[in-house]
Amino acid sequence: MHSLLKPRQIHSSIFDINLMSLWNQGYQNIIIDVDNTMTAWNRYITTPKLKNWALIAKDIGFRICLLSNSNQSKVKQFALDLGVISSPVGGKPFPRAFRSALSALGASVKNTLVIGDQIFTDILGGNRIGLYTILVDPIDKREFIGTKLSRLMEQLVAGRRYVCKSHRQPR
Repeated sequence: MHSLLKPRQIHSSIFDINLMSLWNQGYQNIIIDVDNTMTAWNRYITTPKLKNWALIAKDIGFRICLLSNSNQSKVKQFALDLGVISSPVGGKPFPRAFRSALSALGASVKNTLVIGDQIFTDILGGNRIGLYTILVDPIDKREFIGTKLSRLMEQLVAGRRYVCKSHRQPR
């Protein structure tokens, strides 16, 4: 099970990921988590920096699909604000959630990667169906109570250590 919990890459934030390198490796699609990966938990704010990241990714050629276990109408609006799509089905880490995102993108496992801040949802789910997985540090310490418990399990079971805490926002 440990290999299912191990991401292929680890970065402090989405802004540190070398998108061009991934494109050159044959990846054309990004499935990405929202809460604490792209924006602070339950805030859904499209900052200029985030909009620019999405624009750069799309200019490279990536198609982007947001996949979240949060309120789907909020996620859909956030996706519209960024000019990307969202998966109509949540439920990470179950394979059906990731297959729904693949279907929305018209993509395959071979040319798609997953970016997220949680090992037991984003990384486990992506690895279960064979996607290339990238783990980032959570943006904010403010989280859903279930996620806080998951963070403890990430440290105990998977030995998770944060890459960089400097971008985490104070409470």
